[in-house]
Amino acid sequence: MTIHIDTTYKLIPPYVVMIVLACAIGIAMQYIMNRKRGIDKKIAGFVALLSPFMSFFFGFLLTYVSSAGKSFGLSSIGGLVGMYGSVLTLALIVGDKEQSRVMFENCTLALPLMYSVSKLGCLFAGCCHGRPYSGPFSIEYTGKVTETGRVFPVQLSETVVFFLIFAAGVIMFAKGSRAVVYMVFIASAAAKGLLDFTRESHIGKVVSLNQILCFIMMIVCIVYLVIKSKKPVYTGIRKAER
Repeated sequence: MTIHIDTTYKLIPPYVVMIVLACAIGIAMQYIMNRKRGIDKKIAGFVALLSPFMSFFFGFLLTYVSSAGKSFGLSSIGGLVGMYGSVLTLALIVGDKEQSRVMFENCTLALPLMYSVSKLGCLFAGCCHGRPYSGPFSIEYTGKVTETGRVFPVQLSETVVFFLIFAAGVIMFAKGSRAVVYMVFIASAAAKGLLDFTRESHIGKVVSLNQILCFIMMIVCIVYLVIKSKKPVYTGIRKAER
């Protein structure tokens, strides 16, 4: 079975639509969770307002810097830095440790959903496409934007995998597991790093910049968990105190 995608668009490119939709869905999810867990309405609103600006800024910045000024595109890891940056900014302003923890947890849970939806934009545009592949669900692009032979459906794989990470994380968190937040972060970094091997852009490389960054994030999170495990841990969903 081969999926054919025509990248000649008459109106608004699906990539733009899906990126905006992903941003809106993720930030809305983050806002709702912040409010339900006791974050003040103004603080939750400021996080939601700041998030898209910082996410797009760092997303473009990482691509530009890593390519030495030769490319100008949106990096998902740069977007992640921007999302956490917006939370960090409000956390520093608020100065409350518990509220900061709650906001970081909610951001982590929402990020896989954002990434899942955003990769549909990449799927329709053909950017970041996979290696040559002729197996089930291979994708063939034609049109002005992208034209390829049959390639691996890496963007579709990312959409499915990250939605499953999001769904599992939210369900387990709702049941009172706080540790699942860290598992979501580690699983997301691992999935991103591993799926990068299936991209055409990875051909000829031992490891990509994205994979290095994912590996660093995983190590930092695991080290933090090891340190944290030595302290008494409260089990259950904690709300911010005001």
